[in-house]
Amino acid sequence: MTSNDGDVRTSWDRIDAWCGSHLRGTPVRAVSDPGLLRAVETELGEAIPADVRAWWALERVGADFWLPGPFAPMDLAEALETREIWLEVAEQEDAAFDANGTPEPRFLPSFLPIAAGPGGDGLVVDLRPGGSRGAVYLWDHETWVLGVPLWSSVAAMLQDIATALESGTPALLRHTALGGTEKACVARVDDAGELTWEAAAR
Repeated sequence: MTSNDGDVRTSWDRIDAWCGSHLRGTPVRAVSDPGLLRAVETELGEAIPADVRAWWALERVGADFWLPGPFAPMDLAEALETREIWLEVAEQEDAAFDANGTPEPRFLPSFLPIAAGPGGDGLVVDLRPGGSRGAVYLWDHETWVLGVPLWSSVAAMLQDIATALESGTPALLRHTALGGTEKACVARVDDAGELTWEAAAR
């Protein structure tokens, strides 16, 4: 097990324990099929980052909107189906260029969804080679612009959320410090035992 694998498991155990003591029971994400991940790796021609693989191996992951945004984790089959739909949409769009002649952004095969929002947006992991490999981005279904990563990795995402839940401090502070457009947010639990994320006070 690599350190990233361990970080993912440790952070998830912290999140799971917090949710178990603060929230009502929720449905869980289906356990992922390792064969589907191997198929993605075959298509991309390279291995998926260890923390992304560990994310799909987690059990008891809540399937409701506990990720800041809010976003609900997808199971792997749903993520791959969503990826195919977004790729089809990108292919159907005519090539477009901005005023400087730069191609407009498109959903790429190297983007892997991991969570979905109620309005059609999602969280995606960038699997392209380079400095952003493994980073978690907001995928806006209207603008198609990635912007600043929400987190540098899936492991960083889970660690940030675990710390925010346990301490009552904001999540996404690093994103906002880097000039990201999403606001730092604090977890709140209502009387029904449901989690929401509210913009942190400045």
